[in-house]
Amino acid sequence: MDDGPTTAGVPRAGAPSVVLVDDHELVLDGLRRALERDGWTVSGAFTDPEHALRHLAGTEVDVVVVDLRLGRSSGLTVVEAVRTLGVSASVAVLTSYADSSAASEALRAGARGFLLKDTGSTELVARLRAVAAGDVVVDGRVAQALGPPGEPVLTAQEVAIVGAVARGLTNRQIGAELYLSHFTVKEYLARVMRKLGTRRRAETVVRAVELGLLRDYGSPSTREMS
Repeated sequence: MDDGPTTAGVPRAGAPSVVLVDDHELVLDGLRRALERDGWTVSGAFTDPEHALRHLAGTEVDVVVVDLRLGRSSGLTVVEAVRTLGVSASVAVLTSYADSSAASEALRAGARGFLLKDTGSTELVARLRAVAAGDVVVDGRVAQALGPPGEPVLTAQEVAIVGAVARGLTNRQIGAELYLSHFTVKEYLARVMRKLGTRRRAETVVRAVELGLLRDYGSPSTREMS
């Protein structure tokens, strides 16, 4: 594959669209096949981040999937550049490294997802769909990479809810999983945000990861990795 875009065929109605950025052609090929099987439109697949950004400047897509390490470049620069360009796409960082510090940086830069490359293709596509829908999705194993947990400022129920938010679940889905109404989930999240001094769901997940509060929520309880 060269540095230019590789476009998909005719998309199905309502299919998410995506741009892929990775310096390994085999990774790009595998991602493209997995996403196209699920009905996604792959607008472009790039090994060169600068070419990807030029493409994004004139193209509307739902998601940008970018590797954390792009040869001499960093995927974080792509995350920041997407925001600077005013592109509305949600950005998901896809990496081989369960690095909580990098996850914090990525989410603070504006990424909506931090995913690991060894995730099964079915689960990975599902998580990218959640990102496309506007959810914040962080692989639970990133939390497991932390050192000793910080001060336990949250109750077990609050931690469970933040863990579910990190997996990309909506308030209704969290409520169904924990046998709570979505209004109660909303109240719990408001309480958590007050405790952690955060205002947004993504910021709340970042803070919980930094405190080591999500270490026990590394494996999704509703969707097993394939």
